[in-house]
Amino acid sequence: MNSILRIGELGSLGQIVARYPEAIFAASFIFLVTWACFHLLYNIFLHPLKHFPGPTLWAATRLPWCWWQYNGRLNDRLLELHTKYGHTVRIAPNDLSFTTDTAWKTIYGQRSAEMGKDPVFRLHTPTGSQNILVADRETHVRQRRLLSHAFSEKALREQESILMMHVNKLQEQLSARCTSGPLNMVAWYTFTTFDLIGDLSFGENFGCLDNGDYVPFVRATESISKELTFMQMLIYYRLQKVRQIFMPKGVAGARFQNVKRAMDAVDRRINRVTDRKDFLYYILAANDEKGMSRAEINVNAFSLSIAGSESTATLLSGATFYLLTHRHIYTILVKEIRTAFKSENEITLASTNNLEYLGAVLSESLRLYPPVAGTLPRQVPPGGQTIDGAYVPAGTSVGVNHFSCFHHPQNFYRADDFLPERWLPGIRDAAPFEKDNRACMQPFSFGTRNCLGKNLAKAEMRLILAKLMWRFDLELVEGRGDWMEGQKIFGFWAKPPLMCRLEVMRRD
Repeated sequence: MNSILRIGELGSLGQIVARYPEAIFAASFIFLVTWACFHLLYNIFLHPLKHFPGPTLWAATRLPWCWWQYNGRLNDRLLELHTKYGHTVRIAPNDLSFTTDTAWKTIYGQRSAEMGKDPVFRLHTPTGSQNILVADRETHVRQRRLLSHAFSEKALREQESILMMHVNKLQEQLSARCTSGPLNMVAWYTFTTFDLIGDLSFGENFGCLDNGDYVPFVRATESISKELTFMQMLIYYRLQKVRQIFMPKGVAGARFQNVKRAMDAVDRRINRVTDRKDFLYYILAANDEKGMSRAEINVNAFSLSIAGSESTATLLSGATFYLLTHRHIYTILVKEIRTAFKSENEITLASTNNLEYLGAVLSESLRLYPPVAGTLPRQVPPGGQTIDGAYVPAGTSVGVNHFSCFHHPQNFYRADDFLPERWLPGIRDAAPFEKDNRACMQPFSFGTRNCLGKNLAKAEMRLILAKLMWRFDLELVEGRGDWMEGQKIFGFWAKPPLMCRLEVMRRD
């Protein structure tokens, strides 16, 4: 009672703090340490996921996950953990990572109660409007219905002339420049895919191929991917309002600047009446009372222009590197392409479908160097879910890590080696590939939210690589055999230059 009176005599809380600052600081520190220790011990010994395998420190706190994510090496580390602990690993207090084909089906497959995107890691658009990549289920169904017209087989056939124009422009630019010295194929693939997808998205290309250089929209892609990666960590710790403190210089705000550029391009395209069969043609043609708002069209055009170009350029860069560091495979592919066509004009979307070895090379490149290398996290719905034989409680964040799944030694024979023959008919079901778990290879994701543009992406890959290999002899510049070593991933691969010598093949 006396102590209560003495405190009352001190007056306000501010006076107490002013009179006993050291005591208040010590008490606060002790409280925080005690709370942190309890939180860590609860995660390790009492949490509903305590029975799942994984490193103890990762189970206790998300900080190890954040550390590897911040340094761009999370996927490498997750592969190490999966190799050590198995197909199911606890990678954070409330997160499980999987690497099986059955997990793909359970987590991402069609179901009455959808496993929705994890709200903590569900990245929102800079304007707040939903696009097809982040939309809730109802909005996603509506938007996908509209966008499906733009990515149909019929649309792809009608868009072939646009694809051909840009791929042929790439060929001419490479022919004009290859005698001047080695060329950075990462840059030239990026110029092509961005020009092409910009043309399909907005009805105007970026001009990268014409200028042989990046424009601001394209150059900002790396900063955008880093911004998204860092925002995931800030949202988890509820620090997004002070993101300027933690975000590296030149990264913050990159997305918003590019969305503004996309909005201006969309406005110009809509105001320009045309029957040209680009994406907006199909979207606007099917835009009824259940269609998209202008804000939704803006953010979808922006997202498609990034996702539909960076991923294709990444795959082509990886495939080129693997081919040029495996000369016997390169020789087989070149022979297939050059014997299949008498002239470059014969190389079309339809004709490249018949190139089995090209398809195998691209599939193996997607496995070893997936453009989407990370995890697309989902949240277990109410009632929980059994995944790979184990019950996972509601609210748990779950997902299949692409890189770990495709590289797991229990999923593929010689999982780290470039072996395109594992995908060839007549070989893939025989030794030593008969035990390959090909069903776990889902580079375009799985289920109702899989990549809508996968057919377009595959068509671009086949067309560009076939035309390139038909016209040019390629060779990797000496000392670039370690191009893959140490590459970091911030949403997208942070690719260094891939310097190659090109020589136009002589035909007598």
